[in-house]
Amino acid sequence: MHDVARAAGVSPQTVSRVVNDAPAVRAATRRRVLDVIERLGYQRNDAASRLARGPRRTGPRPPLRGSHTQR
Repeated sequence: MHDVARAAGVSPQTVSRVVNDAPAVRAATRRRVLDVIERLGYQRNDAASRLARGPRRTGPRPPLRGSHTQR
């Protein structure tokens, strides 16, 4: 992602916004980033994306236990 950002003249955050299809990117910038992505053959690494986002809880959370719950 950093290579794409450097080649497109934008920040890695802008590349992330383009890859994630966020609306807050100007059309000209989006086109430039997409052109660089195609030229460099960038492919999103799903494992790295999940790692960067951190764990996600699915389902109900267990009840809290400890002195703060025994009032």
